[in-house]
Amino acid sequence: MEDATQDPVVRFAVIGVDHLHSIVLTADVLAAGAECIGWAETPGEPDGVFASVFDALPKLDIDELLDLEPDLVVIAAVPNLRADLAIEAMKSGADVLVDKPGATEQAQLAEIEAATNATGRRWWVAFTEHLTSRAVIRADALIADDRIGTVRHVLGLGPHRRGDRRPAWFSDPRQSGPMLTDLASHQLHHAARLLGTTDLSVVTARTTPASDGSHPHELAEVMLEGGSGSAYCRVDWLTPAGLDTWGDVRLMITGDRGTIEVRSNCDTGGANGGDHLIVVDADGIERIDCSSDELTWASRLCADVRNGTEEVVTTAHSLAISRLALLAADLASE
Repeated sequence: MEDATQDPVVRFAVIGVDHLHSIVLTADVLAAGAECIGWAETPGEPDGVFASVFDALPKLDIDELLDLEPDLVVIAAVPNLRADLAIEAMKSGADVLVDKPGATEQAQLAEIEAATNATGRRWWVAFTEHLTSRAVIRADALIADDRIGTVRHVLGLGPHRRGDRRPAWFSDPRQSGPMLTDLASHQLHHAARLLGTTDLSVVTARTTPASDGSHPHELAEVMLEGGSGSAYCRVDWLTPAGLDTWGDVRLMITGDRGTIEVRSNCDTGGANGGDHLIVVDADGIERIDCSSDELTWASRLCADVRNGTEEVVTTAHSLAISRLALLAADLASE
């Protein structure tokens, strides 16, 4: 058997640390054995948290980082800047792992797709509500084992709390992109993979402004159909202050022989902590605590970088979900 410890070490750089996802992504890729050669700020509102967590990592300019020829570039800049940064990274010879949304406009996505074709590099969106959720991954395994039969409907809920500590760009759609391209990217990703196709039709989509006029996007929802069934996704900025996490994220998967409810962040009125599953089938109700399950996405992604494969998430899927999100956002704005 080949010794995995002899695999070449993946060298990666981080460009843009404006979203806290930069910390999770960097920590997980480091834990997978990769080497971070440095990080760079981008025009935004960095709060110093990344620098304090990874104080041993060198801070360089973007050009300096890319001149070091990283194998992988992780991008979590202000969303409307991510497309250009990803294209620059791919042209330098790196694969890209970008925080969602990877693009905030259709024109950006077209340029990204052209760059992947021209360079042969991979462009992956980090769907963290899947990759870093032990409960979602366990639900996938149960579905693969035919626990609930064929998936007929997916309900994805992604509530968030706006909070005073979020930077101003979160509240500026010109920078953050439409709500359905940002927050709802996770839910659209779930719908496509669970229904078995990215070729989903947007039945309807809408965005609701804040009742006090403080923001044009406070709640957004979309209905989809295709593959083995249909889906409804809702995201909002309405998480109350009393919840001890940023949102009560839920994923309800209805099959023709059972249901699985994923309570990723918390189980309000139930068990403590996160990563809960509630499975209902012909045999009854089962609660499953997934909090001790192992997360392997980062080590598998490093293997993809080394081997030229796409086992964790594909470029084609990342482009398709981004295109679907932008389509839904366009429909909601009509």
